[in-house]
Amino acid sequence: MDSLTHIVLGAAIGEAVLGKKIGRIAMLWGALADTIPDFDVFAAPCFSNAQQLLVHRGITHSFLFAVMMAPFLGWLFSKWFKKKDVSWKEWTKLFFLGFFTHIVLDSLTTYGTGWFEPFSSYRVSFNTIFVADPFYTLPFLICVLVALIAKNDSSKRVKWNNAGIYISSLYLVFTVINKWYVTTEMKDAFDKKSLQSEKFVTTPTPLNNFLWMAYSPDKTGYWFGYYSVFDKTNDVEYFHVNKNDSLLTPFTNDESVKKLQQFSKGYYCMTTHKDEVYFNDIRFGQLGGWDKPDSSFVFSYKLNKNADNSMALNRSKFKTSFSDALVSLVNRIKGR
Repeated sequence: MDSLTHIVLGAAIGEAVLGKKIGRIAMLWGALADTIPDFDVFAAPCFSNAQQLLVHRGITHSFLFAVMMAPFLGWLFSKWFKKKDVSWKEWTKLFFLGFFTHIVLDSLTTYGTGWFEPFSSYRVSFNTIFVADPFYTLPFLICVLVALIAKNDSSKRVKWNNAGIYISSLYLVFTVINKWYVTTEMKDAFDKKSLQSEKFVTTPTPLNNFLWMAYSPDKTGYWFGYYSVFDKTNDVEYFHVNKNDSLLTPFTNDESVKKLQQFSKGYYCMTTHKDEVYFNDIRFGQLGGWDKPDSSFVFSYKLNKNADNSMALNRSKFKTSFSDALVSLVNRIKGR
């Protein structure tokens, strides 16, 4: 999830665990605890563009990290803040819950989270919520802010903080149920069209949980479709995108491309534009694909061979403005 969401969730956890003992400052430490796993971004300059994709949400998002680091930081903070009268166990609880909720929440998105690092590189992704969802974050933020400005010894503080936790948790339950409903509807439409598929995957589109994308691989590429819970029927219009794997032939032995393939879990397609080759991770969909099947993919890298025959990866820029894409998205969410 995005940084703001983790800060809000961490602040709520901090208040719930230590608020009665140390007041609103507990929100600060909770926000820190829930943000620490994302400190892996500071290691980015040490790695290539492709390697960065696998470093992020890697070891710092594993259960091993949570189990090992929480007691250590708990001990450290119990030594630093002896006057706070907070025990090692209580500090450890705060950090463990911050780490645990962070890695579980991230696993609900498409990116993938390394729960089992360093023993397995498998990335867990349940595809039930988009990486930034204002319907989850904003109500939670309002509740936490109200709790923050309330007096330390006020019952209002506890009630608003708990309300934020309950409301956000219920929304996560809704996204799971909604995914099941949407997948059922979209798969039914897919089967009615007698389309061939090896696997069927659904994932929410940006900033909402109402418009969903489905993709399904076949022998030559992928079937794509979009469905809003507000559509009058489930007659999804599916379109096909070729994988164009042959375009990767010149880059077969390139380590950067291998890492892109690993990160995408094999869900990618190749495209060309003005004699340039692009690697597209299809899991993140297209910016405006619900209106234009030929829209650019959100996650796209240009593959360049330098003069010394080494690889340089450049993240391609969007051709569509954000405002135009947002208007298009809202209109499509409303249904056909």
